[in-house]
Amino acid sequence: MIEFEGVSKTYPDGTTAIEHLDLVVPSGSLTVFVGPSGCGKTTSMRMINRMVEPTTGRILVDGEDIAAVPTVSLRQSMGYVIQGAGLFPHRTALDNAATTLRLTGMSKAEARERARAALRLVRLRPELDDRFPSQLSGGQQQRVGVARALAADPPILLMDEPFSAVDPVVRAELQAELLRLRTTLSQTIVFVTHDIDEALLLGDRIAVFGPGGTLHQYAEPQTILERPADSFVAQMVGRDRGFRSLGFHADDLPVHPLGERDAQGSVTAPSPGGMVPESHTTDEPWRLQLDDEGGPVAWLRGESRIPAGDGHIPGAGLRSALDAVLASPADAAVVVEEGRAVGWLDRNTVLRALAAPADRS
Repeated sequence: MIEFEGVSKTYPDGTTAIEHLDLVVPSGSLTVFVGPSGCGKTTSMRMINRMVEPTTGRILVDGEDIAAVPTVSLRQSMGYVIQGAGLFPHRTALDNAATTLRLTGMSKAEARERARAALRLVRLRPELDDRFPSQLSGGQQQRVGVARALAADPPILLMDEPFSAVDPVVRAELQAELLRLRTTLSQTIVFVTHDIDEALLLGDRIAVFGPGGTLHQYAEPQTILERPADSFVAQMVGRDRGFRSLGFHADDLPVHPLGERDAQGSVTAPSPGGMVPESHTTDEPWRLQLDDEGGPVAWLRGESRIPAGDGHIPGAGLRSALDAVLASPADAAVVVEEGRAVGWLDRNTVLRALAAPADRS
């Protein structure tokens, strides 16, 4: 647990970065600090590992005042992921991931073994271990940066806008990867971003900072969407917060069987109601092309070919289900688990669920 007790930061020129911050980050949670540039969110995070010292107040980690902890020991107990990965250009991906372990005095062989396990954890392909940063894509570099922070298994992980320097597609992949990692990791994570959508997607709790280092609201994402504390938070969330709140309503909707692949490796999409008819007497049905691993590739009908998109992941909320069915050219959306198509979600079922989403929360 991380506790801010009356913490303020004022720089010598009189600039106030943080104004009397009282906040508790629960153990094992992912807490997002979000706000516009210059609002003190990064300063707040950097005070946790004493890269920035507070002017007043104190910060406690598991009940211990960090001011009494030697700086080196404190930082070695925390992983740190920055924007742009920050890899050493003369070291391979594997040796970059082993950096923090080597700094603790661990042998090169053991450090590399643990770093290799961390790289597999973030799904960097083994053949990339011996490549240098210049030989990696931006997304691959960022995976190495995350692996470096995780290799020593620190109880706290600090992430300072880690995905902001990559393109939107890679960013979405890395966000999904972090959500997946959270199912297996126990770290307390503090994540800084200026993107409210990223905060709503990732955070267990969100701290919304405003100009002058003022904390406007600290709550769960659904609360921020449905009951913003003031006009600043409401403006930051945006006008479509009702639609966004669908992401926090349950999507325990019936999933219909995927069906058998045909000779071309595709499956036929169901008709409304979820049943695949034995024969189609009118329009040719849409078929979903799958790759060798069972992942969705494209929708096919006649000469038409439409990229399949991501599909719906069970547990992702009613918003995800709605997005999936609206993006599908068929009367159903594909349901995906671990990258593989596992079933169908009927369009009419999703639309009926929208009539009373509050009953499904």
